[in-house]
Amino acid sequence: MESFFCYSVFLNSFGAEQLSNPKLTIGLLLCDTLHDYLQPDVGGDFDHLFAKHLTNADQELTFKAYRTHQGELPNSPADADLWLINGSPESVYYDLPWIKNLISFVQDIHAQQIPLVGICFGHQIIATALGGKVEKSDKGWGVGLDQYPITQQASWMQPQLDKYGIFVFHQDQVVELPANTQILSGNDFCPYFWVQYDAKTMSTQGHPEFFKGFLTGVLESWEFDELPEIREQGLNNLDGEADTEIMFRWITKFFREAKAA
Repeated sequence: MESFFCYSVFLNSFGAEQLSNPKLTIGLLLCDTLHDYLQPDVGGDFDHLFAKHLTNADQELTFKAYRTHQGELPNSPADADLWLINGSPESVYYDLPWIKNLISFVQDIHAQQIPLVGICFGHQIIATALGGKVEKSDKGWGVGLDQYPITQQASWMQPQLDKYGIFVFHQDQVVELPANTQILSGNDFCPYFWVQYDAKTMSTQGHPEFFKGFLTGVLESWEFDELPEIREQGLNNLDGEADTEIMFRWITKFFREAKAA
């Protein structure tokens, strides 16, 4: 009876879905280094932050990190089962060698139909690589915690929500989408907020990995001493709760569906 009880607890804690999922490796294409003043709250750099959230959603994931902004790129899209691109303070239209190299690598990932997710800068660089357009928005900054509606439900959006809370921190926006892209979420300020390009590729302008202490730390740092209006806008827009756990469940469910497609 004792061994059966232990096995039952194991099933309840991990779930039958986790037991049936094969192990997969996510290649993290990192486009920024987390500032030293943020790392104690996070427990490490961006690779640690994403690995923590993604593992909480799917225990059968492992990770490889490549610091693309420092010139690191994998040898091949086949070096990982799945790929994720995170945010960056740079703009995708900057004439920087690492950005050009990353765009080319994204095109290779897409050509080989390996599952890919983009976050903020990653959202913009995927759109650019696949034929879309990104500009600095004349609508100003999106900064803080915002609510976005779901305009089209995707199969991997489980559990389903009508709207979700997510942190945002951007001035650039995707202004033209590649052909046949599905818009899953958006509003008047950012119409192309969460999109799916095909069965293997999706991205969001938001930051599911951010939390209040993270955003507060950035806005109160020296980096925003010369942008007091943006600092005030962001600090005044932190009420509510982000749907962090649900969004990372969406991302991992997308990866599983994309891998199986």
